[in-house]
Amino acid sequence: MMQEQQIDGTDETAAPGSGFMRRNALVVGVAVLLVTAVTVTGLTWGSQRSALDQQQQTITGLQGQLASFGTAKSEQVEQDVMQSLGVSQSRIHDDTQIVDRLVKTAFTWDSGQAYEAARRDLKERYHLSEDEQFLKQFMPPARFNEDASGKRYYYIDTQGLNSAVNADADLEVVKVTADEYTYAVQVEVAVTSDAVSQNKVAPDRVKSYRTVLVYLTVDAQGKVSGLSAIPAGGSTRHSR
Repeated sequence: MMQEQQIDGTDETAAPGSGFMRRNALVVGVAVLLVTAVTVTGLTWGSQRSALDQQQQTITGLQGQLASFGTAKSEQVEQDVMQSLGVSQSRIHDDTQIVDRLVKTAFTWDSGQAYEAARRDLKERYHLSEDEQFLKQFMPPARFNEDASGKRYYYIDTQGLNSAVNADADLEVVKVTADEYTYAVQVEVAVTSDAVSQNKVAPDRVKSYRTVLVYLTVDAQGKVSGLSAIPAGGSTRHSR
């Protein structure tokens, strides 16, 4: 009996927790492995995420470079084609200034008198005659009534119409013959009315935009010929 009690006493005085560790050694080991695995996985994921971000930045940069290269290549191809056709870029640049001035003169007026002044300016500056298609069909003389004293009352004024070029003209070369360049010019014209200000209405709410297609030929001396125009919708537009 004494020996059994002594053996039991020895077990009871063993180090605290040593029995728990022996009984749960497998569980503790697995837990340590899981903690280690999670830590390593987190570090690995963070490293992979950083690498992916850097890779995406590289891809984005390369895409931008390719887009720029494609644009430059396209522009170069267009220039090569134009050059092979005998089209001079400097000549187009000079003619563009002539065309811009012409369309702004033709489509910028705010009264009957200004409209007539624009017609006279076109005739004098570009040596146009009343027989020109543009002046006969597209921009004919303004209609008006005249009283006994000779004062004119223009139809344009009764409507309070105003016209102005809304944006730079879009110019394309149609044909090149010797030193003559024929162009197709797209012009956006903004039309408003004086009635807007009289009625205190916001101008942008009643402004009308009309697209006009102008054809003309310019020679090396800047002389304009073959001037004609049609609205983008179809038939020739008349001012009356």
